[in-house]
Amino acid sequence: MKVITIQEIELHRFKRYRNKTIGTPDGFCLLAGSNNSGKSTFMQAFALWEFCKNLIKLEHGDGGLLNDHLGKKQGVGVNGEDFLPLNIPSLKHLWTNLKVNPEEDSQGNKEPDGYTLWLEVKWINSSQEEPRYLRFSLSLANERLFVKTTRSNISNNEELPQVAYIPPFAGILNREPFHTKAMRSRLVGQGLSGSVMRNTLLELFKRNQTKRKELLGDKSRISPANLRNLRETDRWEHLLEVMRRLFDIELFVHDFNEDYHSYIKIEYWKGAYNEAGTKFIKYTGFNRRDIMVEGSGFLQLLNVLSLALDPSYQVIFLDEPDAHLHPSLQFSLLDELNTLAEKYHKQILFATHSTELIASQPPENIMKFENGKVKILNDESQKVGLITGLGSEFSPQLHKLQRTKKVLFVENDSDADTIKILAEKIGTPISPDIVVWAWPGKHVERQHLFNQLKRVISGLTGISLRDRDGQPFETITESLLDKNNVGCDKDGLLARTWRFRYIESYLLSPKAIARAAVKTEDDVIESAKVFGVDLGAFDPEKIINAYQELPSKPILTEGENCLTVKYGISKYDIANAMEVDEIHVDIKALISQIVQL
Repeated sequence: MKVITIQEIELHRFKRYRNKTIGTPDGFCLLAGSNNSGKSTFMQAFALWEFCKNLIKLEHGDGGLLNDHLGKKQGVGVNGEDFLPLNIPSLKHLWTNLKVNPEEDSQGNKEPDGYTLWLEVKWINSSQEEPRYLRFSLSLANERLFVKTTRSNISNNEELPQVAYIPPFAGILNREPFHTKAMRSRLVGQGLSGSVMRNTLLELFKRNQTKRKELLGDKSRISPANLRNLRETDRWEHLLEVMRRLFDIELFVHDFNEDYHSYIKIEYWKGAYNEAGTKFIKYTGFNRRDIMVEGSGFLQLLNVLSLALDPSYQVIFLDEPDAHLHPSLQFSLLDELNTLAEKYHKQILFATHSTELIASQPPENIMKFENGKVKILNDESQKVGLITGLGSEFSPQLHKLQRTKKVLFVENDSDADTIKILAEKIGTPISPDIVVWAWPGKHVERQHLFNQLKRVISGLTGISLRDRDGQPFETITESLLDKNNVGCDKDGLLARTWRFRYIESYLLSPKAIARAAVKTEDDVIESAKVFGVDLGAFDPEKIINAYQELPSKPILTEGENCLTVKYGISKYDIANAMEVDEIHVDIKALISQIVQL
């Protein structure tokens, strides 16, 4: 069996990469990184290379790719409206910084012939000893793109890599005509894999039927041993098993004869395996339906898996195929693609933003993109930067967290600074080992992040602290337990919420404000304009409604009429001026829990 493995792609003046060579890993790999980190550019480079290959073959045949014909063939032109592999507003966007004119290198040499952008793919064919390469160069003139082969060592009739790029929302047609193999390859090369999904399914089915006829021969039924082997090795049988297991669906392909059928018809019915697990049986009364009426998750998975199973393609690029899948389906898709890559010797590269998927894969299966740099991970700890979205495993915050294993999530750094001042006041300072993580996310979002961190930092513990804001007062206990988020506690993260609306409410002590501002208490109470409410009367047993919903931020820290602006002080000044008996029991309870980490 021949195996083609792409080793690398070399890019010159393509989009964000001025000069870049990027290695391509074997088997299955996740492409991970923040937005605008280079993942899509990397995948699109292969899509463009595949488009160029098909364009040259369409115009000049296979000979247009051979070394013997280099310089003898003119470039093949294509108009902007016929350029389909990438969705860009103008063909200039293919070039780095939109500069399409020839440039001089460090020795003063200009790029020849005005072909200023090029892409070269290098690969290994198991049937040949020498690594293979094929380069296409591009030029732009009057909004018309010209493509030609400029470097090659391939020979006539040699098998070349076939690359499939599946962008997000690859269009799936409800009435799909039959396409020749060349047209299917062309459409997939244009990023329109969904428009040939029924063709792909029909092709897999027909190959399966041919195998079944061969195994049947002149017998009345296929032998159990041959049938078992067929089900273990055949790609259509593989797809059927996945669809049954994940969706309780059996695919049904209608006969197709291109002489009198206009469209390929594929339907499904729902059912379940019998108790012995040997036969898939249709539900009583279920009528067959066209596959288009099933949900988008089913169609997305079917499109991706059918193309990954197609023996025509050795390299599959998937641009966030998990984006609209339920989490359970995301993991199912991941598992299946891992299996396909290993079983059928495929290279499957899967771009994702899912922290769950990143956390589930070994580091050697993750290709990290950051600021134009690309690397394969080699250590579990390197995944943390990707999981948290910080973009670098060298973040001091993360390194400290890996060492101390204690985290305090707050809405902003000023909250943590205020708590630290008050902790010093009561004689129980907060350890510097506790990592303060300022992030305005909700408790449930922080729990999600915490769980990802915990995958690579065993023994991690933490507290998530939030203002109550508009949440009902009765959902918070005296120990600041947030009854709406009790599920956090079981995983090592405590969800804690202030009983008052904001942390600023706990600083509304007239005595402390007066000391900080060098004013009298009466001046402070008058300035606050709270109509006689005693700001110092924080009775933990009797918290009246006026305190529950007190708008403390406008009183203390927000707006030109707030106390800190009026008196020229900060909330830290107030915290530093507080006496121990003026610090509210909620503050003391929280500090005690933080210290216990």
